[in-house]
Amino acid sequence: MLAIGCIQAQKCHTDTCPTGIATQNAWLAHGLDPALKSVRAANYVQTLRRDLLKVAEACGVEHPGLIDAGAVEVLTGRTASSPLHEVYGYHPSWGLPSAADRAAIAAIMAGESPQGGSAPPSPDAVG
Repeated sequence: MLAIGCIQAQKCHTDTCPTGIATQNAWLAHGLDPALKSVRAANYVQTLRRDLLKVAEACGVEHPGLIDAGAVEVLTGRTASSPLHEVYGYHPSWGLPSAADRAAIAAIMAGESPQGGSAPPSPDAVG
């Protein structure tokens, strides 16, 4: 998912990558500051995660991985839309986890799963 932000620039093939990652140009590559970019990447991932959870909530599911093709609509005009499964021929359940996995994901996201506890001590633990 992190690659989405880079893909949106769509300049990799021109050797003018605005982030300096996909270039052989030394001047552009100089702009790649790992200390600065790591903070920006972390912020991007946190924001993306938050936004994906909001989309999942709007679709009525607990996690983005549980959104089915029937919950997504593609705009086909200024005021018209069609469900994703009709536009691309997707079966509504394609790509979804099994029923047991969906229940486990929902339990984790709802906070119903066991939390904390302690692991058994290792055999060579002192104390």
